[in-house]
Amino acid sequence: MQLHCIATGSTGNCYTLTSNNGETLILDCGIPIKEIKKGLNWNIRSVVGCIVSHAHSDHSKSVKDFETMGIPVFAPYISLEPMRIGMEFKIQAFDLTTVDGRWTHTNADGNECPCYGFLITHPEMGRMLYITDTELIKWRFKDINHILLGVNYDKDLIDRDNTGKANHVFRGHLSIDTACDFVKANYSDSLQ
Repeated sequence: MQLHCIATGSTGNCYTLTSNNGETLILDCGIPIKEIKKGLNWNIRSVVGCIVSHAHSDHSKSVKDFETMGIPVFAPYISLEPMRIGMEFKIQAFDLTTVDGRWTHTNADGNECPCYGFLITHPEMGRMLYITDTELIKWRFKDINHILLGVNYDKDLIDRDNTGKANHVFRGHLSIDTACDFVKANYSDSLQ
C-alpha cells in the first residue's frame, strides 16, 4: 500500500492510498480536480472512491467533480450510510465530537462544523485511522496498524500576537502534544 500526499495545508488537502492491484482511494479532495489528476499522473481510472472529512472547501473542493465522473464519494457530513469502496477498501466513519456531543471543528462564523474521522481497512495494510481538523479525539481503537493525523500547531511555537488566527488554529485543530497523546493511548504491537 502506498500513501501519497498531493496537498496539505490551509490551501487544500488531498492524499491517496494505492494498493498493489492499483486501486486508489482519495482521502479528502480539497484542491482543484486538475491538481488531483496531476498528482495521480492523470490515471483517474484507478480511483475507486473518495472520502471527505467535512464540508470546508480545503477538504471538499472537488466533490462534485468526482460525483460527475461517477466515482463514489463518502461524505458522512451529508450521509452516514456505510460504504465499501472498490474491491477491498472498507470504510467506517466516526464523529469528531467532545464527550458531550459538540463538534470540535468550527466554521468561520464560529458555528460548529460536523467533521468525521475514518477507519480504513484493506488486506494489504490492515487498519488505518485518518483524522484531521479536530481539537481532540475521544475514541480509542484496538489493533490499529497505521495512523494519519492532521496536526496543525505546536502550542509553544504559535504566534499568539495574531489572536484571531491563533484562536482559529486552537479551535478545532490538533496540537502536536494532543496528537502524541492520542498515538500513545492507541499504541499496540501492531501499530507501525
